Amino acid sequence: MNIEEYIVARVNALMHTEDATIVKRLEGGMSNYTYVVETRGKKYTYRVPGKFAEKFVDRVEEWDNIQEVNRLDLNNATSYVEIISGEKLAEYVEGTILSDTDVVSYNEKSVAALKKLHNSDLKFKDYNAFKRLDDYERYCREMGFTHPKEYIALRQKLDAMNRAHADVKKVPCHCDYQPTNLVLSGDKLYVLDWEFAGMNDPFYDIACYGNAGFDKALSLLEAYVGHKPTREELQRLYFHRSFQCLQWYNVAIFKDRVGLSRDLNMDFNEVAAFFFNMAKDLADQYDNL
Repeated sequence: MNIEEYIVARVNALMHTEDATIVKRLEGGMSNYTYVVETRGKKYTYRVPGKFAEKFVDRVEEWDNIQEVNRLDLNNATSYVEIISGEKLAEYVEGTILSDTDVVSYNEKSVAALKKLHNSDLKFKDYNAFKRLDDYERYCREMGFTHPKEYIALRQKLDAMNRAHADVKKVPCHCDYQPTNLVLSGDKLYVLDWEFAGMNDPFYDIACYGNAGFDKALSLLEAYVGHKPTREELQRLYFHRSFQCLQWYNVAIFKDRVGLSRDLNMDFNEVAAFFFNMAKDLADQYDNL
């Protein structure tokens, strides 16, 4: 049974139907398999996590996050999450993925969604960013990887930045607020995929927008604060985006070491180098802002 046949069988079983059909596979993510499936005239998404996804996502926490955010009417309805495997069935949102647009033109909607979340009373666990980074580094070491000296120096620099911004008030955050997770359906902006949500600096979400280009994060920051950003505000953004790139560096190194470069025909060493260079460039600019 291939992946598409498996997903059809799972949707038929969960929805108590026999007419489920694959519509298409959704792109995005480094290794998940997410398909749009139609049954009884309605479309759903079914996610099968890729190999070793459990290293990076706590599925109990993801389910708790979904229950919390349902109160804000920002996300799509989730029908089923399997805690052990991480498979998920959810209603499909017909619309435009912001990564396929000029995202700057949607800054007003993006800011409104962020402020609705950041100003809410949702109860998430602490995102604990540097504990996550410690774990990601350990996963790489367990696969026989030794972080080079230039990485150690950059990590120490980010540790110092973290101490400098330690007093920032933490609020409920999505923590993966990149345009691929935002879908405009009519006048409503949906925020999808809440597996990384946690209490964090609100600028962390704005930094995630940098996946579409760091200039997009800078534009969103100005729209969010409502004025030309101060030096301190810019430094917080540069810090978080540099940190995120260092996270992705470790994820990419791990994926290569476990064989996913070969399995997915994607050079994750090249991906790692890209993110490391970006992390270093942003960190180098931090002091000169």
